[in-house]
Amino acid sequence: MTLTELGRKFAMAPAVCFVSATGTDHDPYDLVGRVKSKEALESMGAEQFANSVIYNDTAYDVIDGFIGDPLPP
Repeated sequence: MTLTELGRKFAMAPAVCFVSATGTDHDPYDLVGRVKSKEALESMGAEQFANSVIYNDTAYDVIDGFIGDPLPP
């Protein structure tokens, strides 16, 4: 992806944004509000099913999207 206004290019990778911990009032792993790439989820041992991610014993609601990694100018 290229942002012409900034003159920058980014490599895009699939990612998720953690919205809430399902069925609990607290976030035991401090993931709500964070964005993780699909590669990072795999390395954590987390599993995604549709709009949910299971990490250890906690289910999270997530939003699919992308994360941009800046490329050298």
